Amino acid sequence: MTSRVALVTTLRDAGATLKSFVAYHRAVGIRHFFLFFDDPADPMLAWTRTRPEITAIPRDGDLQQIWRGLVRWNEFAAHVDREVMARQVLNAEHAMNLARAMGFDWLLHIDSDELFYAPDGYATAHFASLAASPADVATYLNFEAVPETEDAGDFFRSVTLFKMSLSGPQSPEAQKLMTRAGQNAAAYFHFYGNGKSAVRLATPDMRPDGVHSFTRRAGGTVAWIRGPFILHYACCGFAAFWQKYVTLGRFSDKWWGQVDIATSVGPFHLQARDAVMDAVASGDAEHARRFYRDRLMIADPALISEMMRHGLLRRIGAPQRILARLSEQPAVQS
Repeated sequence: MTSRVALVTTLRDAGATLKSFVAYHRAVGIRHFFLFFDDPADPMLAWTRTRPEITAIPRDGDLQQIWRGLVRWNEFAAHVDREVMARQVLNAEHAMNLARAMGFDWLLHIDSDELFYAPDGYATAHFASLAASPADVATYLNFEAVPETEDAGDFFRSVTLFKMSLSGPQSPEAQKLMTRAGQNAAAYFHFYGNGKSAVRLATPDMRPDGVHSFTRRAGGTVAWIRGPFILHYACCGFAAFWQKYVTLGRFSDKWWGQVDIATSVGPFHLQARDAVMDAVASGDAEHARRFYRDRLMIADPALISEMMRHGLLRRIGAPQRILARLSEQPAVQS
């Protein structure tokens, strides 16, 4: 039994990597893309409107009117102008309604710097296997990309090194390797580590539960999947790192005005904000560049080899190979 799968993301400043994002996911079996452009003047909007597999929706008055009719609106209305996560939740709920009306079976919610990676190469087989599952939600572990250079370009095509999702305390040797690599042993991932999810659209009363999962009034069943994974290419390349934090600006230390960011995901996000904002204020971009090299990059081949031996890092080259094959097919990139 086959399952028709769609994908939703809210994006800003994705640039040309958006073409790789769409091309890769089409190649592994995602049938349709609901792309919500947080910047209604994003230059990539024109490209998406030439693609029949994409529903592109800018953040404009029409979308804001739709938000007001959604189930989650009352919870997020006060935050929608200053918290991108509020907009992501509302956009995901809107996409659920659109995807259900278009006859899709599952909707995957990830960001535009992430890929859905199935070790066998195809999302289609995985979602077909879920047809007999009682799960309303499938949640996937995430791995975090590690840049090895300052200039990553199209990171989906160039980055192949990833931090593994770790469980339990690590050995003293492993912790020393993390520290040598400029990583925080107590908070190994710089960003989130609780995965991303897809929702079964046939289950009634489902709605987004934050940006990482879905739920329903009566609860619902969540299956933690150990097969496919989410590859998170956060801040790969200094240009991407700089753009992210310039765009975010000097944001609060707390999400929603109450969730302490450092306690939730570790100190990196706030430290990166300060490094870039200080560089902007002083005009010394090299300050931010040093932070990027010291805290994000791991460039020493011997250190990488040791970290891989301890299960801290892993090479995943399948997305790069898939995109390379697509580059040999000009019609796919039209």
